[in-house]
Amino acid sequence: MNRLATEGVTDFARLERDLLAALKHDGARWLEQLLNDPALPGKNHPPQADEQDYGQRPKAVLLTLGWITLRRAYLYSPARGQGRFPLDAAWGLIDSYSPGAARWMCRAAALAGSYQAASQDLLTYARLEIDARQIQRMITQMAPRMSQWRQAQEPVFDPAAGDIFCVGTDGTGAPMRRKELRGRKGKNGKARTREVKVGTVFTHHQPAQPDQRPERDYESTTYIADIVPAKEFGARLRAEAIRRGIAKAKTIVFLGAGPGEFSQCHLHPGLLPRLRAPDAPVRSARRRGLGFGQAALSAVAQSPPQGQNHPHYRPGQS
Repeated sequence: MNRLATEGVTDFARLERDLLAALKHDGARWLEQLLNDPALPGKNHPPQADEQDYGQRPKAVLLTLGWITLRRAYLYSPARGQGRFPLDAAWGLIDSYSPGAARWMCRAAALAGSYQAASQDLLTYARLEIDARQIQRMITQMAPRMSQWRQAQEPVFDPAAGDIFCVGTDGTGAPMRRKELRGRKGKNGKARTREVKVGTVFTHHQPAQPDQRPERDYESTTYIADIVPAKEFGARLRAEAIRRGIAKAKTIVFLGAGPGEFSQCHLHPGLLPRLRAPDAPVRSARRRGLGFGQAALSAVAQSPPQGQNHPHYRPGQS
């Protein structure tokens, strides 16, 4: 600051970067001192009846502010042969990362094209140096928890949502290591990839003019993806569609590669009448790739409802 007062601003980008680094460093040191205070409420957890207190153990933890060193109690049960750090669980630490840092790692990995790109994004935007392999390990731990959380969400329906309810699915081969391909056959013999299945649910409004292209409603899109058999993934996509309010949709559109995907997702008209008004039309459209192009949506929006004339129609049962 003294140099700034005497020399003025010669490099604003450097000034901004250095000031932010200094503030984060001071904040990390202050928080480190606070969290290691023995008198901090809620820090001391009494051992269980069969546990012994083996004293304080240090642990390096990465926060969104930077690295700090925590000292917390280690409790060990000789009878069970197990030890634990109760403070780690109480504060939600995941390995050596705070909940905030773990959240940033997961979000960066979800948005980036690779773990390496996610590592570079965290370094660029948050000045956090996290190796790509560490991000991959974090995702491996958090993905099952996120999946359980998603499945536990209550059904939602937005009365203001678009009048056309779209469900789409596709798959693409992803290169895998040899141990992940053992016992699997490929199209030409030996398998080199496994199919990653992707599903999406979104809504859009009917275009006001015949020549107007439809646009999906803002923030109406949700995605699911996994490497599982088609029937299992279809059940998950169907559950997501139900959670999003397909039962109250006026018009239902399925975007897939063909009738096979339509039936695998358990969304063919024979099952839909159980979930929706019987007069809600169901339409299907062929497409290629993982994107939903405007041409495909426009063709679906302008095509006549197929309803009971669909080749996969089966009368619904209540």
